Amino acid sequence: MLTALHALAALAAAVVVLTLPGLPTVLALRLRPLTALVTAVPVSLFAITLAAEAGHLLGVPWSPLSPLVLGALLGAALLPLRRRLPAPAADGADGVAAGEGPDGAASPADGSPATGIGALAATRRGRAGALLTGLVIGGGAIAIQALGVMGSVRAVSQTYDNVFHLNAVQYLLRHGDASAWTVGAMTSLPGETRFYPALWHQTVSLVVQLSGQEIPLASNMVMLLLAVVVWPLGLMALVRTCTRSGPVGWMAAGALAGISGAFPLSLMAFGILLPYFLSMTLMPVLVIMLVHLAGLAPDSPQHLRPSQLAVLLPVVCVAAALSHPQAVFGGIVIGLPLLVWGCLVRLHERRVHGPGPARRVLPLLLLTLSVAAATVPAWLVLRPTEAASFWTPTATPTEAVGQTLSLAADKSPTWVPLGVVMGACLLAVLLGSRTRWVLVPCASVMAMSVITRSAPEGQLRYLLTGNWYSDNFRIVALLTVGAIPVLALGIEVILRRAARVLPVLGGAASPAVAVAVVLALLVPSLLSPSAEASSRYAAAQWQTDLLLSADERELLERLPEVVPEDAVIATNALNGSSLAYALSDRKVLNTSMSFEAEPEVHLLNRALDDARTEPEVCDAVHEHGIEYALDFGPKEVGPGAATYKGLNEISQTGAAEVVLQVGEAKLLRMKPCRGTGAERPATD
Repeated sequence: MLTALHALAALAAAVVVLTLPGLPTVLALRLRPLTALVTAVPVSLFAITLAAEAGHLLGVPWSPLSPLVLGALLGAALLPLRRRLPAPAADGADGVAAGEGPDGAASPADGSPATGIGALAATRRGRAGALLTGLVIGGGAIAIQALGVMGSVRAVSQTYDNVFHLNAVQYLLRHGDASAWTVGAMTSLPGETRFYPALWHQTVSLVVQLSGQEIPLASNMVMLLLAVVVWPLGLMALVRTCTRSGPVGWMAAGALAGISGAFPLSLMAFGILLPYFLSMTLMPVLVIMLVHLAGLAPDSPQHLRPSQLAVLLPVVCVAAALSHPQAVFGGIVIGLPLLVWGCLVRLHERRVHGPGPARRVLPLLLLTLSVAAATVPAWLVLRPTEAASFWTPTATPTEAVGQTLSLAADKSPTWVPLGVVMGACLLAVLLGSRTRWVLVPCASVMAMSVITRSAPEGQLRYLLTGNWYSDNFRIVALLTVGAIPVLALGIEVILRRAARVLPVLGGAASPAVAVAVVLALLVPSLLSPSAEASSRYAAAQWQTDLLLSADERELLERLPEVVPEDAVIATNALNGSSLAYALSDRKVLNTSMSFEAEPEVHLLNRALDDARTEPEVCDAVHEHGIEYALDFGPKEVGPGAATYKGLNEISQTGAAEVVLQVGEAKLLRMKPCRGTGAERPATD
């Protein structure tokens, strides 16, 4: 029960942190309820990162109050705009023009009451019920998968990057400064700073402060909230706001949010790439902005007004980019084709309707050309080095096409039934829907998925995929952003056509039929060999002891009983002992695997076990205040045993004595040693 209360406290704090700072702004913009709900998250993240940098410049200690105050100020600044905005109008059956049904389906012309799906769309309660159904099914499926691979909400991901991410949160809390430059300083030489996208760490640090819970639990609850709630809601808002879909499409978009192992499950395991994961959960909201910018969103009460778009577009873009810069490249892959398509649509309108719409073409055309011109240098200059883009292809071109059509995660087998349904939905949207723009980003991300899975190593692969380190997991995750809206819209079109042949499908039972069809697609897909392969891989990143065993975690949790607050512990980041910083709130010699440090630090990592026989090592011990060391054995999460040789053998050389042991995990106190001067004890 105590663990459940702790988890609820962290979850409640995560909800507050991800919504309250943005609430004044979305209220000032008078957005539709669903749009307000999904945009509150990126607006809150924008307020968080802005408050962090402002606090850094002004010397204001980091606390939950900072983004709340800044969020209130942003909302207050928009009050004059609110007075000029009309109250949101009550929408009709589907939020499109009166007299039309979803995607052009005819509404009853005789004034008879709507039944089934039509009745759902006609009332606020029915529309809310469709959205809630999608959230419950999709969020529930993701929660079951995620908790199944994690094993516990308190679990520590056994991955390479997790040491940095957990310790970075503690670093912000200890320094009372959440600037992205502060996070960058954690792995830099003393006195030097560098930028590191810190929005994830800023957010989790606020949850820790607000809830009083441990960092791993707070991090996991933020991750789960984003995956289980924010991601499905974003997809439903995308389909609701930017297509002519009705309740079936909205519901299907949310319900199918977890149908692919490519996202969110893969990015909740691989890496673990938490900042990039955060940026991906914002992608549906970013696509909403881009669709409106391209003039492709249908006219309806859901349509964003120009003033609303003018505020939200830069805020959402900044939030996504500062979550992780690679979101910029994802936005280019999705957004540039959308802008081009928007230009083509406007030119077609001008050809059909005459020169009247020309004034709508030129601004969009100039914008598209400007974005295209800026994309080329940004794509080439901002990408990592070729040496860093070392991920290799994992499939043949034929396999890559099959995996892409079936929305399989990287290295997962093709699931043919889902591939067939995906193909049918693509065809249904092309032939039976007026919302064909959804095919454009879908085609773009599918092409990227095929390329990254199968393109051979070389200059072409680096040119097209190097912006993501040629990392298949990161690029394939984009597949879900483009494909799930097509699936949702295609299912609605197919069911509508089927109801014309079998009228019973369009009657009072139609909502139940729609849910049954979605479940008939979702459940087998979640039990497929492709999903099982994704789950096995993800579980292997959580439910092992490669980084931190149960004994080692227990020892870390007991460290505060033995180690003074100001003591420094020599640790090996690769075997998990450096998590003493995040889990025990004790200073460690190495906070991360990759870092810059003085020569003395590298000397200690290499030869701390020789402190009693090597005077220079002893001098380094005193200079850095090393009083304790952790010996978690030779097992490591990555290569580097030679780097930490002095820590891995310290238990056998007599340089330190064991003061606390749990299983094979040991805490040692350094013994007195003789430096280049007089003999001094290791501790004062």
